[in-house]
Amino acid sequence: MTGYIFLLITIILFSSMEVAGRLIHLTVPPLSMTFLRFFIGFLVILPFIIFNKREISVVKAMKRGDILKIFVLGFTNVFLSMMLLQLAVHRGNASIPAILTSSNPLFVYIITAFMTKSVSKSHIIKIISGLLGITGIIIFSQSESFKNPLLALSLSVLASILFAAYTIGAHGMVEKFSNLTVTALSFLFGSVLYLPFIYVFEDHSFIYSLDIREISVLLYMGVFITGLGYVFFFEGLKRMKVHIGSMVFFLKPLFALLFSFMFLQERIIPLQFFFILFILYSTMPEIRKKNVHGS
Repeated sequence: MTGYIFLLITIILFSSMEVAGRLIHLTVPPLSMTFLRFFIGFLVILPFIIFNKREISVVKAMKRGDILKIFVLGFTNVFLSMMLLQLAVHRGNASIPAILTSSNPLFVYIITAFMTKSVSKSHIIKIISGLLGITGIIIFSQSESFKNPLLALSLSVLASILFAAYTIGAHGMVEKFSNLTVTALSFLFGSVLYLPFIYVFEDHSFIYSLDIREISVLLYMGVFITGLGYVFFFEGLKRMKVHIGSMVFFLKPLFALLFSFMFLQERIIPLQFFFILFILYSTMPEIRKKNVHGS
C-alpha cells in the first residue's frame, strides 16, 4: 500500500505540471522552462547524494556503460518526452495534454508485455477502461484554445510513449543502483542537452524580467513537480511491478481537470465526470487486491 501512496502523491504533483506551465508560458519559452525545472530538480536532489556515503559509493561503482544508459534515459525523458509535452501545452490548453499523457500505462503495458511475453486479461480490461475514460474526456472537452489541435494531440501522445519507455528503463536502473542517483544524473544529462537549442532558438533574456510570481511557479515546477515528484515516483515503483504501478497514471485526468478549472478557469463539462468513473475503475481493483494481501 505504501507504493500506492507514493504514486498518488506523484500523480497529484505531475497533474499540476501542465497547469503550472500554462501560468507562465507567455513569459518563459518552452525549452527554457523545461531546462530550468529539471536543472532545479537536479540541484534539489544533489545534496542528498553528496552527503550520503551510500549514494557516493553507488556513483563510484558505476561503469561507463551504466553512465551511458542513464544518459539515454535523460535524453529519452527529460530532453525528448518533456520537450514534446511542453510544446503541446504551448500549442493549446493545459488539461488535454495532461489527459493524453495519462495514457502512459497503455504503452508501459504493451512494452512490458512484449518484453516478458506475458499478458493478463484483468490488466487489459483495466487499460481499456482507462482509455475509454480518457477518450470520453477529450471528446467532450472545450479545446477552442488549441492553435493546432492535431499537432498538440500528436505531441502529447508521442511524449507519453517516450515516457513509458523511460519508466521501464529507469525502473531497472533504479533497482540496480539507487533512486536518487539515477534520477539526478538523468536530470543533469537531459537538461544540459537543452542549452545549445535554447541558445539558438530562444530569446533567453526573459530571465531578467521574471517577477516573483513567475519565479515561484518555476521553483514549484523544479522542486516539487520534478525533484520530489520523480523521487516519489520511483519509490512507489520499487514496491510493485512497473506496469501495475503505472496504472495509477489513469488518475491524472481527474486532477488535471480539477487544477485546470481552479487555476486557469478552463471549462469542465459535467459529462466528463461520467468518464472519470471509467478511469477510477481502471485503478481501484488493483488497489483493493493489494489491500487484501496487506501490502
